[in-house]
Amino acid sequence: MLTPIEIQSRTFKSGLGYDKKEVDQFIKEILAGYESMYRENMELNDKLNTLNEGIQYYKTIEKTLQKALVLAQKTAEDTQAAARKKAKLIEKEAENKASAILADARDELHRLHTQTVQLIQQYDRYKAQFRSLAAAQIDILESEGFQIHVANPEAFAEHGRETEAAGNDSDVRADSDTSEDDAPLSPDDDAEHFDFIDLEE
Repeated sequence: MLTPIEIQSRTFKSGLGYDKKEVDQFIKEILAGYESMYRENMELNDKLNTLNEGIQYYKTIEKTLQKALVLAQKTAEDTQAAARKKAKLIEKEAENKASAILADARDELHRLHTQTVQLIQQYDRYKAQFRSLAAAQIDILESEGFQIHVANPEAFAEHGRETEAAGNDSDVRADSDTSEDDAPLSPDDDAEHFDFIDLEE
């Protein structure tokens, strides 16, 4: 495409033909229109280049965004997969711990049950032993060897009162002479006084 300068510098041979002034005038008019069109064309080319550059820039951004989106999606999928895997591991670990706790609880319950049964059995044995011991003690207390037989309880009680009264009288006569009647009883005399007491083994 010819530039305005090329059109302006273009020369023709002189000779017979068109009028030189008219041709020069027409060329000036064409030059003015062509120059305006040429300038507009250059501006449009510049705008087109700018737009192309902008489109290319946005295409680059779009590709970057697409890559970032794909990467984010992949990261999200990987994160979800890792989270699911970790959740399964935590769930499995929790189940194992729960099973261990239940097993320990069952063992402890069995141990306590066994210990309780043993304590109850031991208590029953001790109770039977104490019952047997108490029965034996009652039998001993009720045996003939622990019985006291008094032939005449009233006379025995009266003799005790007389003995106490005699002791009081001897205190009053502490400074007087001892008579024959006040002499202590001999073993034979004691036998005569206590012949009503009958103790049996």
